[in-house]
Amino acid sequence: MAYPYMASSRAFRFPHSTTLPKIVEEHRLDGFSNFHDSDSSSTTTLATDNLQVLKLPTRLIIALTCGFAGIFSHGTAYLYSLGSSKSQSSLIWAIGPICGTVVQPIVGAIADNSRIRWGRRRPFILGGAIGTAISLIALAWVSNIMHALAATVNIHSDEGVKTMTQIGIIVCITFLNLSIQPLQSGLRALIVDICPSEQQSVASAWAGCFSGFSNILGYILGSLPLGIVSHDNEVWRFRFLALVSVAALGTTVLLAVYFIREEDPREFVYAPEEGMLLVRVLRTVKNSWSSMPAQSQRVCLVQFFAWMGWFGFLFYSTSYVGRLYMTESQRRGVEHFYQRDVGIRRGTFANLLSAVTALATMVIAPYVASTNSVGRLSEKPILQSRSRWWRQTHIIWAMSHLLYAFCAFCTFFISSTNTAVLVIAVAGISWGVTQWAPFALLGEEIAISQAGQDPGPAERGGVQWMSSQSGAKMGIHNAAISIPQILAAVASSFVFVIFEGDRSDGDSGIVWVLRISGLAALVAAYFAWQLR
Repeated sequence: MAYPYMASSRAFRFPHSTTLPKIVEEHRLDGFSNFHDSDSSSTTTLATDNLQVLKLPTRLIIALTCGFAGIFSHGTAYLYSLGSSKSQSSLIWAIGPICGTVVQPIVGAIADNSRIRWGRRRPFILGGAIGTAISLIALAWVSNIMHALAATVNIHSDEGVKTMTQIGIIVCITFLNLSIQPLQSGLRALIVDICPSEQQSVASAWAGCFSGFSNILGYILGSLPLGIVSHDNEVWRFRFLALVSVAALGTTVLLAVYFIREEDPREFVYAPEEGMLLVRVLRTVKNSWSSMPAQSQRVCLVQFFAWMGWFGFLFYSTSYVGRLYMTESQRRGVEHFYQRDVGIRRGTFANLLSAVTALATMVIAPYVASTNSVGRLSEKPILQSRSRWWRQTHIIWAMSHLLYAFCAFCTFFISSTNTAVLVIAVAGISWGVTQWAPFALLGEEIAISQAGQDPGPAERGGVQWMSSQSGAKMGIHNAAISIPQILAAVASSFVFVIFEGDRSDGDSGIVWVLRISGLAALVAAYFAWQLR
């Protein structure tokens, strides 16, 4: 790594032990120094073995990354229940990508240069988690809060209360997304910081796996008929899911903050910088982009088009299945009102199946893919023979985009709910690869780059230097994910405005948003195929 202590040295705190056993450091590369054809069953097995000592801390890190899938699968329906239109909801969801584009690279750069004695990442993770919990609870009860506020300022008309509720939604979602940025940035940068390059692929896979576990739990809760808890009301269902997510987030954050030990940044000497804080931060972001390996920059390009496609799937797949179910019910003569909640639960069930297939994909994919860092450390023929073209991470990633495009275009022919559920479940394969491949490629390249730039003791003059910019670099990667979502949100809003006047089929806008997302996936597949 760019700073002198090794990636796994004194990184974690275990029960009844204040430091990690010394064997960790020796184990880190011994497997490569004594590598022979006779004792090498596979590249991935070796990388997995090297990760054994990191499994507990890595799992604790990842448990935080995504406990909100079940919530946001109901997020659009929740906004509808509060009076938001389709075009308004699309623009409201654009707040998240905007915050990710602007805030996360800056937060990452600030964290990279932080000198807080508890570490460079943990304070931001903890602070982000607290802000996220408060914002999420406020969002769940925003209608009650704004009704009380309206009464305080003597606003009693229905239109005035509705307007204040929409303002409250925007404020809560803005603060929610601002709080998520240091949480997400700190977690991803921490994985890059504590895992050496040969472990980045498997560590990213574990990250995706535990995100998948939390997604599945959220979707299960969201798809159950929680009549006693939520009164089969979308507002109360969202509140229930919000409380569960806050409890899970608080528990896992506290565990991670306790078990993960970072070196005290005050013990290191930082490269001297001049100018105002904001200028230094922006300079750090700019330098981080310039110093990113070309491969990492190309990964960001792929992510740009990939997430332009994923926006529609993440926010509207549940509504798509739910509306399709209600259309079927109407054809059978069943009242629309009584089937609304059932339709939303059916859409959540589709996303549950998608999360299960994504989790299975994230578990299997690292063992199918070849590990680039191992191949760089050894030129043995057995390694080269096992690294077949289709096992390369970027090829698997490209094929996953093609699969998603196929699923998106299937909406031209889908007319039944069961078929839609099947297609969304299959799209989970592509989502699983998306949650693993880019972070594996990016983390590996950054780790290798930083290791190559690490000055020796003679160059440092015996002084420990802190020069890792993994936080800013992961923030730049997140900006590459966020910017296309802003564009997709604006485009989706435009599509909804067009179809809002179509009384014969008012839900065509959602279908066309999904179809157009397939085109972006095709472009992402092309650029992913060009990676090396």
